[in-house]
Amino acid sequence: MKKIINTKKKRNYLPILVLAFLAIFSSCENEFQSADIDISSGPPVVTSISETTEDKVVTQGVLNGTYTIRGRNLSSVVNVYFNGYRTNFNNALGSDELMIVKIPREAPFLGQANKMVLENRFGSVSYDFSLLTITSFTEATVNGKKVVNIMGGDFTETTSVVFRSGTADTGFVEREATFTVVSAGEIQAEVPSGVEQAFIFVSTSRGASAMSESYGFNYSIYIDGLNPDWVTSEWGGTHDLASTEVALGDFSIKSIREGWSGLTFLPPANFGFDDYEYITFSIYGTGASGDSVNLAINDFAAQIQVELIPNEWKKVKIKLTDFYPNGGYPELIFRLDFQESSNTGLPRYVFYIDDFGFL
Repeated sequence: MKKIINTKKKRNYLPILVLAFLAIFSSCENEFQSADIDISSGPPVVTSISETTEDKVVTQGVLNGTYTIRGRNLSSVVNVYFNGYRTNFNNALGSDELMIVKIPREAPFLGQANKMVLENRFGSVSYDFSLLTITSFTEATVNGKKVVNIMGGDFTETTSVVFRSGTADTGFVEREATFTVVSAGEIQAEVPSGVEQAFIFVSTSRGASAMSESYGFNYSIYIDGLNPDWVTSEWGGTHDLASTEVALGDFSIKSIREGWSGLTFLPPANFGFDDYEYITFSIYGTGASGDSVNLAINDFAAQIQVELIPNEWKKVKIKLTDFYPNGGYPELIFRLDFQESSNTGLPRYVFYIDDFGFL
């Protein structure tokens, strides 16, 4: 049998494969190196911190605020702490001389060393930086004037407290308040005249400014005067809508009542029950401890009793649904009554009402 011989020369592909692999590896290695290049060669250096939106240099930040850190060796930073609380950040948004961070809402702000700390693999830097926030406020009356006690901190270097009303469409009105720094965690500010609803801004000498939740009414019935859309009525007594006796602010409502008689407020037509969540008012009692007033809705379809404090203003805030604990809420509010309910048999009772409205 004739043996068939393959006369084609067998090729060696190994060198080609090796060269191709080396070329691919070299290309990938260059890409990885360029992505991982760390141009930092020392610990972080901070030269300034700015509020990012306005690019204003500050030495105090507001919780949940965004800030731009400038300096050197920032691209390799792996940890940022505000008063010991770590925050998340993205190095891809910055450079070796700039990084952007957000202060966590949970960062501690009182009784702290007031330091921001940056760490990279070469070391760390500690930078003086306190934190500011408003957590809440309460209302009170001091010497016949409305005040708010603002809680939060660090308020030690507060320079102004401003009540800002209005909107961007209607224009803003800013009223500066007289204030006292009670402690690092509390400020007491006198409510400026004419304020019904506003946001409170606390600013410090370190460049920070914190804003509160809305103060005041979503809808007012009486603040130094009756809302012109409302009218009053009564039975078993008299009332004065512009009383200056023991009044909060310039005027209050003086209600002189026989036992179980009342003062009535009538709203405009189609005043919705679901349009607001709370009803609130300040009330001043002149009688004995234990005297009380019933606040009733819709001709006494529902009512809640309020105990008065002798010779002292009391701030009352009632959730509208609390008038109807079993449900069955009305669609509209067509009448509100303050009925004397002390049940002590006296011929005359006097109380005052102010700062009356809905939230």
